[in-house]
Amino acid sequence: MANPMYGQNKADAGIDGVSGSYEVIGSATKTLTASDSGNTYELVLAAGVAVTLPAARACKAGARFTFICGDATADDTVLRASSADTIAGAVGSVASGAAAGITVAAGVVTFDQSGGLAVGDMVTIIGDGHSKWYVTGTAAT
Repeated sequence: MANPMYGQNKADAGIDGVSGSYEVIGSATKTLTASDSGNTYELVLAAGVAVTLPAARACKAGARFTFICGDATADDTVLRASSADTIAGAVGSVASGAAAGITVAAGVVTFDQSGGLAVGDMVTIIGDGHSKWYVTGTAAT
């Protein structure tokens, strides 16, 4: 059964963090907060973008952020805010045996232009609400 009116159901607050918005990032840096959960970000700065996640403990479990490569001419990075947080996971590649256009290691997700990054490569990062960020995504190579 659908909610008859927004605000009359306790689930509405949880829905706010899921629907999100779409933002094009054309600046060198962007720092996210827990309230940005559910948003999608397109990384378009030709010189590269560095995005910093909020601390995992500052977010509800299930907080998620999606990043899409909009310009493959430089490296983009998504960094953890807290050294206590870990970033783990893998990005699947369409081309078998090719170098990875997106790598996950040492607290950072790198959109690596020298590794075959392509416009449209993307990752989703999901937090556990404590100290972990989990990465999944797809890269052309």
